[in-house]
Amino acid sequence: MSYEGFTSQLAIIIGCFYFLYALKYYISSLIALFKVRSIKDYNLTNEKLNQSLIKDHNLPFISIHIPFYNEVNVSRRILEACIAIDYPRFEVLVADDSIDETVKIIREQGWRRTTSIIKFVHRSDRTGYKGGALKEALKYIHPGTGFIVVFDADFIPPTGILRDFMYQFTVFKEKYGEKLAAVQGYQLHFLNRNENWLTKGVRAEYSGSYMVERVAKEVSGAMKMVSGSVFMFRADLLKQLGWTTSITEDWELTLRLYLEGYKVAYTPLIQSPAEIPNTITRLRKQRMRWAEGHTHAVRKYFKDILFSSKISITEKLEFLYYAPYYLQSLFFIAGTLCWVLSDVSGVCPDYWNSRLGWGLVAWNFCALPFMEATGLFLEGDLKQDYSGIFSFIVLSFILTPYQAYAALKGLLETEESSWVRTLKTGTVTDRVLSLKLRSSLSLRTLFQAIRNALFTDSEKGGDSDG
Repeated sequence: MSYEGFTSQLAIIIGCFYFLYALKYYISSLIALFKVRSIKDYNLTNEKLNQSLIKDHNLPFISIHIPFYNEVNVSRRILEACIAIDYPRFEVLVADDSIDETVKIIREQGWRRTTSIIKFVHRSDRTGYKGGALKEALKYIHPGTGFIVVFDADFIPPTGILRDFMYQFTVFKEKYGEKLAAVQGYQLHFLNRNENWLTKGVRAEYSGSYMVERVAKEVSGAMKMVSGSVFMFRADLLKQLGWTTSITEDWELTLRLYLEGYKVAYTPLIQSPAEIPNTITRLRKQRMRWAEGHTHAVRKYFKDILFSSKISITEKLEFLYYAPYYLQSLFFIAGTLCWVLSDVSGVCPDYWNSRLGWGLVAWNFCALPFMEATGLFLEGDLKQDYSGIFSFIVLSFILTPYQAYAALKGLLETEESSWVRTLKTGTVTDRVLSLKLRSSLSLRTLFQAIRNALFTDSEKGGDSDG
């Protein structure tokens, strides 16, 4: 086989591999858009929540855990937000590894005069990083704790979030029974979305993930991840499973809880805004940690997941889809380059042609932008956010080689790298604590939203004189 023939065959193989990913993104988008019942149910549940809360004296004790490491820019903000939470029985437990001015902030006497209990557990070293800090926090929780909620330091939890968690847990328990381990909420990366082009892109990315992918997973019964922050876990199970020192402790915990036969539920109605990494360097380091830790855990638990009798076929298929997740962008770029070379040379297999090849490239390329546009649409058509889709496309190409390298590292090396912290600056451009989701959908509404996003008023026609 000639070099040109090899590249064309490789392009087709890689293109078809990515076709499956793209197909899943399109299907997830359609589920989120046209599975109207699920979106309405979420909103009806929210309305019901506001009308009929569980009586205060029946509410279980909740322990909020917040890992700190040099959080001088955001520590006061999240502590004040937690103190303001409207819930009768809870504590705030800060697992602190700081070596900067954060230590002085948490030693201020004012924190100990609040009505909610605030505990500070300071460690002199960072053994185990975030997982190690959360593991240490488990030793100091209130003995009557029924649930544990985790927030990262850059989040601002709304006042009603614990009541929201409790109600949603009650609702999902009807679906999952005693196998329900945790409820994951929406990490609303929104606080500094308008800081620069990069934050706009990440904002759009999260919208596609949390408003489309995760909604589709909940509807279809696929495996869902505990995602590091804005989740509530049964205290008895978390103490049983424990935290590990993985650099992606949340994903590793997810795999272990599914192996034990437990489930994670997801709802976009529980929302907590957070900060977005605002430089390429910070975002790159964050995603490389995710890619390495994710792939390392996949390798570690791959056989156990596939042969587990406690995990459903749908959940196993989702795991197989997610296993090479951080390599898919590399496959897309490699496949596209191979196709360009084969198309220029004019060498294609008999069953293939240029039109099919470029059609496959276009199909694959548009999948993620379509999913993100769908997510933004479902969040209420915030028109200024649609430009972030183009920023995300640029970011994807920038991050691809770094994520691919880190994923290969996690796959091949026996030990994970050290934790790389993402600096929080405390910058706020949009102080929005929650988004009101669309409760109904029609094709006319969808097309009107696309039209509004693509054209200015002067371009639409019919709006100007004459």
